[in-house]
Amino acid sequence: MGFILFISLFFHFLNNMGIFVEHPFIKENTVESRSYQEGLARNVLEKGNSLVVAPTALGKTIVAVLVIAGVLQKNKGKILFLAPTKPLVLQHSETIRKLMKLKESSIAVITGAVKPPERKELFERAIIVCSTPQCIRNDLAKKRISLRGFGLVVFDEAHRAVGGYAYVPIAGEFTRSNPDGIVLGMTASPGHEKKKIREIAENLSIENFEIKSHEDADVKPYVKEIMLEWHSIDLSPEYKRLVFLLRAYLKKQLSELKRMGQVPTDNPLYFSRSRLIELQRKISARIKKQGRRMPSLYGISSRIACTLMGSHALLLAETQGAKALSEYLEKRFGDSKKQQASRSLRMFVKDERVKNVFIESRKLLAENKQHPKLLELKRIIAEELEKNPDSRILVFNHFRDSVAFLTKEVSSVKNARPTQFIGQGKKGKARGMSQKEQAEIIQDFSGGKFNVLVATSVAEEGLDIPNCDLVIFYEPVPSEIRYIQRRGRTGRIKKGRAIILMAKGTRDEAFYWSARRKEGKMKRVLRKMQSGKPALHETEHKGKKKQTRLGEFNG
Repeated sequence: MGFILFISLFFHFLNNMGIFVEHPFIKENTVESRSYQEGLARNVLEKGNSLVVAPTALGKTIVAVLVIAGVLQKNKGKILFLAPTKPLVLQHSETIRKLMKLKESSIAVITGAVKPPERKELFERAIIVCSTPQCIRNDLAKKRISLRGFGLVVFDEAHRAVGGYAYVPIAGEFTRSNPDGIVLGMTASPGHEKKKIREIAENLSIENFEIKSHEDADVKPYVKEIMLEWHSIDLSPEYKRLVFLLRAYLKKQLSELKRMGQVPTDNPLYFSRSRLIELQRKISARIKKQGRRMPSLYGISSRIACTLMGSHALLLAETQGAKALSEYLEKRFGDSKKQQASRSLRMFVKDERVKNVFIESRKLLAENKQHPKLLELKRIIAEELEKNPDSRILVFNHFRDSVAFLTKEVSSVKNARPTQFIGQGKKGKARGMSQKEQAEIIQDFSGGKFNVLVATSVAEEGLDIPNCDLVIFYEPVPSEIRYIQRRGRTGRIKKGRAIILMAKGTRDEAFYWSARRKEGKMKRVLRKMQSGKPALHETEHKGKKKQTRLGEFNG
């Protein structure tokens, strides 16, 4: 324990001395020397195709820059840097321009906004190509470009490299074209299932796992403490009544499915949305093959669809409130009157319990009886802003409609200046935010025009949102990937807080413990798969610049 403390203090001492990386391809005094980042980069260059797993804010992009510098120094070929969204691609390209000694023209940005002929020209001219994967996949398929001559491909948010995602064919083409090239995958979490981690590794030809956590001795000096709290909130009698009715409805549907031999239990807690969708997929496949010979399959399919609708209504009642629930049901009842309405939809709205839930949710909305979580959210924000008027607060909510509602409600809190932050995609008639609008909001949030950002999952992954003093989960998420990403939005520059709101006795609690369990399992699986921990490497000082000479990363 004493040795670990010594190492931690030693690196803290170096950190305070302002030591910077020195390298022919990196601008002076731009990259702070962090032993764990340099060690990760060295290991990638020495061991080859690697998956770097590290929490948000530990500087995985800096590790990529160090690896790029090593590849360029050895003249191993061109670089392809892939990220899943246009804003992330632009963010990475700006980081490379800011930190690396390269001409502007040698760094290309390729997204869907660039026409194919221009993409081809940019791709061939540049030394480093930053792109969305869909463009590269399409151009490879059309044989407009070739990956021959590339020495490194970086896959940001590498946990996406499963199924038919564009990362998969690109990785295959890269490794075939460049047997000596290096694949670098980066993610805060590849998931907790060994099967999925192996799929990512196989799809990207990963041979080496590099894992860092906040607990590592060489990381501790650079991370700030995150205080994690969870607030357990009692539902009011009115909301308990809605939950009771919807659970009774679900139990009835599941009892029927159990009688039909389709499910092993009628316990609603056993059935997540993903389980129901998978069951629906299997029944749909059977209908395609045997529908005419087995008409009972259509009844089973309708019953599953009813269960899915009831399950979603229950989720809204438990975790969101009367507005989200009543709007959802209003749409279901409206659609049921259309000529093309499905059998399952008509079954759903005819049920007396569903009718009562709709009536009672509208009554709660009219009487402004808010979900207890909303009241707690307002209380927390008011308390935080009273204590620290300059505080920046990030509120996560899974549903876009709820984001708009929460933003409006939070505006009534004293000193709160909230705004919403959503993705670019359209939802029905409602349009998303353009990339320019997103950038402006982030800038305004950083500058203090807004001090509360109410966001969907778009704020979880990669985007350079300024450090937040407080992150609030309006509802827990069952995904350990999203749980880690959300939590990492605080504690970057200074000590941070994360608060998770949970309605007692609901799926909120199940989702929270699910994410915690999956995170623990992910760490255990990765440690077992890891081929060897990156070694700490010694630093040397050169003159008065107080810089670390990386030399040649690969030996």
